[in-house]
Amino acid sequence: MRVNEIDEFRQQFFDKVIQEEKEKENQKKRQQQQCSHRYEIVEQYKNGYQKRICSKCDNISIKHYRVWEGTKHCIIS
Repeated sequence: MRVNEIDEFRQQFFDKVIQEEKEKENQKKRQQQQCSHRYEIVEQYKNGYQKRICSKCDNISIKHYRVWEGTKHCIIS
């Protein structure tokens, strides 16, 4: 009987930890979706791709440098 109580406690504890981590992850995703990103170059690859990270929400994006330069002067008509 004592073992069942310990197992039950462990299960509840780990379920709680997992739920909290999922909530943190969901909150970070919501923050990143609502952010107006300010990307800074972190790493440049030999094939022309660049890894950039947002200084506000830590969103990471990897794109070719031509894509980054093409979106810089986008005009909506």
